[in-house]
Amino acid sequence: MWYKILISTIFWALIANIQITLLGGFGDYLASLNLLLVLLVALLFFIDFKWIVYFTILAGAILDIYSSLPFGIFMVSFFIAMAVSDFLLLNFLTNKSFYSLVSVGLSAVIVFNMVFLISTVLVYLFGFSDFFIDRNYWLGLVYQVVNMVLFLSIWFFIVNLFSRQFKPNFIRS
Repeated sequence: MWYKILISTIFWALIANIQITLLGGFGDYLASLNLLLVLLVALLFFIDFKWIVYFTILAGAILDIYSSLPFGIFMVSFFIAMAVSDFLLLNFLTNKSFYSLVSVGLSAVIVFNMVFLISTVLVYLFGFSDFFIDRNYWLGLVYQVVNMVLFLSIWFFIVNLFSRQFKPNFIRS
């Protein structure tokens, strides 16, 4: 059990470092890719929500360490986005199809950015940080939506090629 936690912690730290250091050095399009959110949404279809909560808190904590914002903004944003995504997946998008994967991914991006935006505006208004959203944030949000759809589409077709996880089961009478 402990080795799973250790290996997953190293994995998420590595993915967070790739997102911060490697993708942040590219242009605006690839820098806006939220790799952690893409992986969390993709894993939501495969593993138990208890592990998703652990991965969400871990990913948020790692990004909070590197951020100049008050600690916990990324953690709360990731957690609420994944909780809403899991709620949508369990109650509304029950089949594991391409459309449900993309819909859950888009809802995760929108909820994450909504919570992040509200949190940073409140932090700015109370004077805890001088970070404020500008015009480039909205362009980054569009890039993030496009990246989410693109990467989840690639993920879906790769998993569909090698697994039966997303293939429909037809009931024969």
